[in-house]
Amino acid sequence: MELKNQSKIAPDSDIIKIISFASIIIIFSICLTGLITYRITKNEVVHKLKNQDLVNISESISYKIDSRIERAKEISLLLAKDPQIIDWVKNGEANKLQTDYALKKINTLVADFGYTNSFIVSAITNHYWDENGKIIDTMSQSDPDDDWFFKTLASPESITIQYDYNQERKDTFVFVDALMGGTDQPIAITGVGLGLKDMAQELQQYKHSKNSNVWLIDRQGDIYLSDNVEHSGKNIQNFIPREVKEKILHSLSDNQSVHYTFEYQNSKFGLTDLIVYPLNSTQWYLLSQIPRSASITFLDTIKLNTFLASLIVLISITFFFYFVTNKLVNPYKKAVELNLELEQKVLARTLELKEKNEKLTDSIDYARRIQKSVLPSSETLTEVFQDYFLIWQPRDMVGGDFYWIKKFSSGFFVAIGDCTGHGVPGALMSMLSITLLNQIVTGAEEKPSEIIQKLNYLIKQTLKQQDRNSLTDDGLDIGICFIGIDNNLTFAGAKFSLYIKSGQELKVLKGNRKSAGYIMTSEEYNFTESVVKFNNNDLFYITSDGYIDQNGGAKNYCFGKRNFIGLINKHYQEPLFKQREIFLKELSEYMGDESQRDDITLLAFKVI
Repeated sequence: MELKNQSKIAPDSDIIKIISFASIIIIFSICLTGLITYRITKNEVVHKLKNQDLVNISESISYKIDSRIERAKEISLLLAKDPQIIDWVKNGEANKLQTDYALKKINTLVADFGYTNSFIVSAITNHYWDENGKIIDTMSQSDPDDDWFFKTLASPESITIQYDYNQERKDTFVFVDALMGGTDQPIAITGVGLGLKDMAQELQQYKHSKNSNVWLIDRQGDIYLSDNVEHSGKNIQNFIPREVKEKILHSLSDNQSVHYTFEYQNSKFGLTDLIVYPLNSTQWYLLSQIPRSASITFLDTIKLNTFLASLIVLISITFFFYFVTNKLVNPYKKAVELNLELEQKVLARTLELKEKNEKLTDSIDYARRIQKSVLPSSETLTEVFQDYFLIWQPRDMVGGDFYWIKKFSSGFFVAIGDCTGHGVPGALMSMLSITLLNQIVTGAEEKPSEIIQKLNYLIKQTLKQQDRNSLTDDGLDIGICFIGIDNNLTFAGAKFSLYIKSGQELKVLKGNRKSAGYIMTSEEYNFTESVVKFNNNDLFYITSDGYIDQNGGAKNYCFGKRNFIGLINKHYQEPLFKQREIFLKELSEYMGDESQRDDITLLAFKVI
């Protein structure tokens, strides 16, 4: 169809249905997302209110009150320990200079520190001296108003705190009494009194809203201090339901210095949060009440914003779909055509990749057959060994590990090699190494150490790795044994070891720490060898590092030589075919879900 006629094409009715359905889904998703977000935010706000905001407010208020009372305690104790005042009391208040000093001292406390009053009450003369330097009372056991004095003298505590709410002054007074002369035989009581009315204004600073309240209560629920002066002197049951009060007082009965949070339905303000917070300096408790609605008012803004966002998105979607359905010609059909075209391209590309993959797989499979053809056959292994098992497990289809055998009339050579790399590069290196070994070893008189030394030299020459500027740095680790018919075994290794199990004893013949062929290994490096006498029942194990270095286990560590030696010691009495199953099973269980890290070759054998 021509481009000029495209505007006359009516939109596909199925497109309209799809667009309408998509619009509904999108709008529903936005509303659902907004609702979930609102609920999550609300729950987090409430959680923060109960566990952080209320606690922080309570901590700040309790700190202010505690600090004032603690300071009053310190001043009372300093007054009680003043040596001149102690002498003055002991001398029956007769010394004029000491009298002036003591009275000036208690007067200064009121003038300088803002206390309501200060006093010294002698247990010798029973005189009650106030901050104005006057004797306002002589204490008597017959006077009920003086009971506090004699009870304090008999108290085992060096400092006590007494509280009194004055209904006329609408203020709570705290009296801090300190014993002078020790608790065993006090000679006087001295201290200060402070009013907490001025703190009511400070409490208003911590109000979360106009409908919130802050109270200081005792264990009976009596209010000693409030941000609202009218509440002081009353009981909290006047402001909260009785059952909530009983729940609060019950939480205070266990004497634990921990805070509690509650929530209840307030008849005026709805759901309301409460926290009960103990004061360290007194037996009072801070009670903070905040209506839930005051804590989450900002969530109304979130509701409004969510609604507006949904409305804007709805308008945007409507406009967009209108444009799509009216300005583009049959977009659904074009999308189908485009999809078919893309499918054809994907199919063609898939077939191309499949063909290349098949060619690549065929090439690697051919390389595997070539590599296996240069490795000793099972018949060759059976000829030279009384019994054996072999695990040859490349990480990929082919690999850099190999095993090699060469027979002579006086004995035979057996070797395990681990070349640089994996896959096809490793396989090429392994076939090069086998070719060089066959070239080097022409007779039984060759020594394993000299064979490795020549192999080191030839690889460096062949790959042109004589100096540090070489383009490659390839080589191999190898272990070579010559097993003679005289029951002598000669071993040499380049980063390889030979494990010999002779009865209960396990011997480990370690090779040199240098590899063969690499740039860092000098052409003149001398490899060493070991010669041992063996019995016909001795077992020999030689492995590449692929088995020992395989990662796995709970901590994803290497399998390790210790576990490898442990398998030998534990299962050496089993037939070798059975041992092969055990070694494979143990490694598989250790690997778990981990992939094979390296090529693996393990050869165990007995000699005829």
